[in-house]
Amino acid sequence: MSQKNTHKNEQWGSRLGFILAAMGMAVGTGNIWRFPRIVGSNHGGSFILAYTITNLIWVVPLLMMEMGIGKTTRLGAIGSFRDFYGKNKTWLGGWITFVCAAITFYYAVVFGYAMRYFVYAVQGVMKPGFDSAALWENFVNSPGETILFHGIAVLLTGFVIYRGVKNGLEAIGKVAIPTLFISLIIAAVWAISQPGSSVGLKYLFVPEWAALGTSKLWLNALTQSAWSAGAGWAMMLTYANYFKKNEDIAVNSFMITFGDALGALTAALAVLPAVFALSASEGAAVEALSAGNYGLTFVYIAKLFSNIPAGRMISIIFFLALSLAALTSIIPQTEVIVRNFVNAGFSREKSTIIVCVGVFILGVPSAYSIDILNNQDWVWGIGLLVSGLFFAMAVYKYGVDRFRNEIINSCSDIYVGKWFNYCVRIFPVLLAIVVGWWTYQSIIWHPEDWWNPFVVDSVGTVVAQWVITGILFYLANNWLANWIKDSSPMGTAKSE
Repeated sequence: MSQKNTHKNEQWGSRLGFILAAMGMAVGTGNIWRFPRIVGSNHGGSFILAYTITNLIWVVPLLMMEMGIGKTTRLGAIGSFRDFYGKNKTWLGGWITFVCAAITFYYAVVFGYAMRYFVYAVQGVMKPGFDSAALWENFVNSPGETILFHGIAVLLTGFVIYRGVKNGLEAIGKVAIPTLFISLIIAAVWAISQPGSSVGLKYLFVPEWAALGTSKLWLNALTQSAWSAGAGWAMMLTYANYFKKNEDIAVNSFMITFGDALGALTAALAVLPAVFALSASEGAAVEALSAGNYGLTFVYIAKLFSNIPAGRMISIIFFLALSLAALTSIIPQTEVIVRNFVNAGFSREKSTIIVCVGVFILGVPSAYSIDILNNQDWVWGIGLLVSGLFFAMAVYKYGVDRFRNEIINSCSDIYVGKWFNYCVRIFPVLLAIVVGWWTYQSIIWHPEDWWNPFVVDSVGTVVAQWVITGILFYLANNWLANWIKDSSPMGTAKSE
């Protein structure tokens, strides 16, 4: 049997294997590297409340939509939108694939960060009295090192994907996720037991009610929930290609969202109390959190391990687990791109090589400059929200009630009610309110340079990169529709 046909027969070996792989997708550096700094710089407990709400009204429904479309079409994002939504909407699948790819380019760099710190831990660098901030600054300002570890990250990712679903994607998840949770729990217990950590716990769980009235808080909550749980990336759409016929979409969506939130909170319990316990004063801790430092996890967790009995061994376990978690997160991101090449007639092996070479080359700018990495995280983190809107549009055209009854509830242990319909229908409203609100405030707060596309976190840089990407994929619509050779059981939908 040819490779082109065999990929259609790939399936998860067990439901546990899928859940662990999906948890690996969701629980990764987004929880440990990104979540603590986002919650720390967005009023702690207020952010947790907003994050919980956005998980329920955005992430869970969006995961259901992704899984439903992927299970129905058995195609990657480009082919799925062609066959499920309509041929003239193929470009939307291209946009979604590119957003995932753009994040993957710099995510491989973050994976490299985790591996470099694992090497530091093995070398015993994190010992009492060492300067963790200087270690971080020296590393991220050494392009030779960051690019080298970026390359190693891409090679490891390619190796796993090359091995396929059961021997690659599923096998790695069974090791990485239990190890990660055990190490996080150990770190969290130590951090909470330290003098001064109670201030960090209060900051994390007690909301400032006034902060709930700021657009920045809600925008960050929405982007973090989508970024962390993998909603809107087409990762769950791609993983659903390998579902068995009776796979439960609703239960899987809730389990993944809950597991991801649990992983994020555990990481925050390890990091935020440690920041307060290890800072010179409460004011210094708040200042560090408010800075939104990308190295927050690396700086404070590394310092934390230097003060723990047997800290060297625990740091080795932690950064190994962090590296494995980064690997299990980047694998489905890369698989999203690979799957489209496979649908276009390439073998899995050739697709993997092509994609990994592209990820390495296009990730080099982020490896070279953390400012570029910060910019790409900002632009495409928000871009995920637009991807979520496109999924909602596809389901709306199919028929929200029809989708809920025929695709979700047909094989579910729990009944998904009309709340799903309401969530899908408010996607455009929610996106318009949050992004529009943020845009207005950004212009008011930064009247001099809000329009400048070369400012790292400006409105201008978001709009410029989105418009260029959207136009290119729109113009390539017919080419993309013809490029995908595989067809879904639905057949190619008629263009409208």
